Amino acid sequence: MHAPRCSSKKRFFVALAFLLPTLGAAGTASATGMQGHIYMAQCAAEQVTDPRLRALFDAHLNDLSNGAFFPDSGYTADDHDQGEIPHWEQYVEGYVELLRARYGDKPLDNPEAATHVAFLMGLAAHGITDSTFDSLLYERADQVDPGDMDTFDMAMDIFLVHDHPRYYLPEIAVDAETQSEIFEQKIVHPVTPEAIEKAMSTAWSGISVVAKYLYLGADDYGKKFPWARQSLRDPRTPGGYPFGAHVTMGYYREILRRLDGNPSADGVVIGQYPDDTYPLVTLDNTRPDGRIVLFFGEGMDRATIDDTVVTLRDGAGTVVPATVSVYRGDKWANVLLVTAQEPWKAATKYTATLHKSIKTLTGASPTEDFVLSFTTCTPASPGGDCAAPVGPPPASACPKLDATYSMRPDDMPPEEEEPPPPTNVNPVPEDDDGCTAAPARRGASAGSLLALAGACMALVARRRGRRP
Repeated sequence: MHAPRCSSKKRFFVALAFLLPTLGAAGTASATGMQGHIYMAQCAAEQVTDPRLRALFDAHLNDLSNGAFFPDSGYTADDHDQGEIPHWEQYVEGYVELLRARYGDKPLDNPEAATHVAFLMGLAAHGITDSTFDSLLYERADQVDPGDMDTFDMAMDIFLVHDHPRYYLPEIAVDAETQSEIFEQKIVHPVTPEAIEKAMSTAWSGISVVAKYLYLGADDYGKKFPWARQSLRDPRTPGGYPFGAHVTMGYYREILRRLDGNPSADGVVIGQYPDDTYPLVTLDNTRPDGRIVLFFGEGMDRATIDDTVVTLRDGAGTVVPATVSVYRGDKWANVLLVTAQEPWKAATKYTATLHKSIKTLTGASPTEDFVLSFTTCTPASPGGDCAAPVGPPPASACPKLDATYSMRPDDMPPEEEEPPPPTNVNPVPEDDDGCTAAPARRGASAGSLLALAGACMALVARRRGRRP
């Protein structure tokens, strides 16, 4: 028997009364929300062709999804580093080492390790897509969109849930004892299993409130972030969700290599901008999307990174002065920015060479230089910019995923039930009329409650530190 339905406004009050006490202290917002991280991890998983990874993701999509929101869950704790640390390669490497010690030289071939490997892939996907998204789309949106960037992360999840549409809530599945072991033994930063479980429950509540309620504010947020809303899922936009999923596929490959104990660094570059799919979108070398960005599947030795590790040449073979810097991260950084010190020339082929002298933190170097070539655009007028893409975007690279989670419970046939809350997540309490919070329908009016709920969600997300 179904519980009585509440009015739209009452649902909001009931949900917020439940959610507000569970959230941590306020902080500035992160760049893409947890639903977006889950989406990119799943989209990348759909595209892998390695048979071992294919079997893993087909069987353990929920574990992958939990890993994909695990890093941000820690930001809801009093200890900010509970969220900060799992974003970095140091945590990924610690997890790899633990799994090899526990399950043997090829953990993925041990059925008992499968849930852990999937979770590891998800949390790694989270870290790298923070870098793909933030270094390109977020920083460009900060220049062109009029909205307050402190609400940007929530807006991105709202756009994904509303515009796609996408209704997806994973069931909480985390081995808190193992994660606590990584924190204590590999990072030397103790975090209790209880703190991990509490953070995951709180983060799940944040994902839920967007999927069930806040998506109604999509048009309001669309006025603040019109360019980002249009670009978020466009496969032609550098830094958007399809771009992040493409880079993540390479990360999955390299993590599997590391789990297998293969020390080769020949495939350590897992993605780059620009490339054939994502041409340079501007001749302005000062814009975030006017830089070369290289993504790595392993932490890089910063002692081998300076302005000489990349050589940039124009079509005539002339060296173009450029600086090389690390994008975020402590010594475990795995993203490099190459910034030309002069504007790009129109209709010119450039070549960037990453020298094989670069090393991973395990001491491995590629056996050959990595060479990236690209040709700049021809603006319609001298001094103008590259033409923006026209027409509808290309088809999705993950159509199965896009078709699977496109209906909310209230949009489903009557016999479909709302997914129950996961284990260890407190149910939304009934009010004195006996009604429970239920997913608001598309046509419901949120009014000023959206602002209240927005403030509530801002408590969940905090921007990752830009450690030097």
